[in-house]
Amino acid sequence: MKRFLAVLFVLSLLVNTAMAETTINGTANRGIGHGAFAANTVPEGISPTTGLKLSDYNVSSDFAGLAVNHTYFPVLVQISCPYDDKTKACGTGNRAPWGLQYSDIIYELPLHVNGEVRMSALFSDVIPDAVGPIRSARVGHVWLREEWDCGFMYYGQQEYKLTNVITEVRRTGASEKGLLWPGTSGTNRPWKKYYNKYSSKYLHNSPLKAPNNRTGNPAGFILDYLLPDWPDVIAYPSQINHTMKFADSAFTGGDAAQTINVSWNRKDSNEIYIYNAATAQYTRNLESDSKKGGPVEWVELETQEPITFSNVIIQWTETTYLGRDAPVTHNIGDYNEQTGTYASMEGNADIFMNGRHISGGWYREGISVRTVFYDENGQEVALQPGRTMIIQLPFENGCSYQ
Repeated sequence: MKRFLAVLFVLSLLVNTAMAETTINGTANRGIGHGAFAANTVPEGISPTTGLKLSDYNVSSDFAGLAVNHTYFPVLVQISCPYDDKTKACGTGNRAPWGLQYSDIIYELPLHVNGEVRMSALFSDVIPDAVGPIRSARVGHVWLREEWDCGFMYYGQQEYKLTNVITEVRRTGASEKGLLWPGTSGTNRPWKKYYNKYSSKYLHNSPLKAPNNRTGNPAGFILDYLLPDWPDVIAYPSQINHTMKFADSAFTGGDAAQTINVSWNRKDSNEIYIYNAATAQYTRNLESDSKKGGPVEWVELETQEPITFSNVIIQWTETTYLGRDAPVTHNIGDYNEQTGTYASMEGNADIFMNGRHISGGWYREGISVRTVFYDENGQEVALQPGRTMIIQLPFENGCSYQ
């Protein structure tokens, strides 16, 4: 009997050890050096943003994108994560997003000092005809757009003196390229008609209300207006910007990470990513204010299918709040008035893929240069093919895994 109890005690210790939670220090000096990073190449027929076979997509002809019309023209769309009264969690229930199942990369940035967040979804392989709810931009999102030099859909913008989106887009020259498509612009703008109010039978007689009811049709605008007359569209596979690096086998290094906890210091925004070994995907779940249940799975509004990720990256980012709703997310360095350039920026990064974790870093050499994520040896990480979530997490927030 004593031996049996001893075995049970040892087994319980092993289980507890295996499930032990590791808290990440986002500000620690990891002492990782790195050199310059070369441009990546991608074989013909493979996506530069997901590493997937383009021929495997089967989508509507009303859509655009590299897998549909063989044209590289990425689009970044601002996505709201509003609070839902029934689920008591942000961006869930009748306040869930639509169209993000077609996204290649989703970025999550702070929006408010109280823990609200805003997402920026990058579409390239497949650009759908309905995405939302579309909301406003901050300067950190403008800098993110520069990384991809892509089309940008947003509905409203911050215009505070020191966090003025208009000032930043003028500095970068994005407005002169015709790549900014704000939904609040005048009716004479060609993209204006590609914004509408969202309505759907899936809302169960609970229609979306302003300001979280705006849907955009980036595919329609690209197909109807841009592609026929745009002389500088880059046709695949020549000169694709910012190709990411992907592995051709399952990652087995690092340490185990079956669950990732991301804290925004706000219960209904806090995230739990759970790894499914059968699909090799992380599902995103939101904590809830409800006393009745646990986390709420993050799903697409119409299909009710989870939006999953092959890679989840915590990009620890210095963040300055110049107002409670005015974060400056320093994913690129300060602007130099004399030189007209932005400084390089880098920091710690934690990369999760295939149920494993890498402690590494990130580096962005300039505003028009891609962000590189590297491992403990200073080498660029080869991601798993599929969708990637990149969370630009302020130092005052937290992340742990087990």
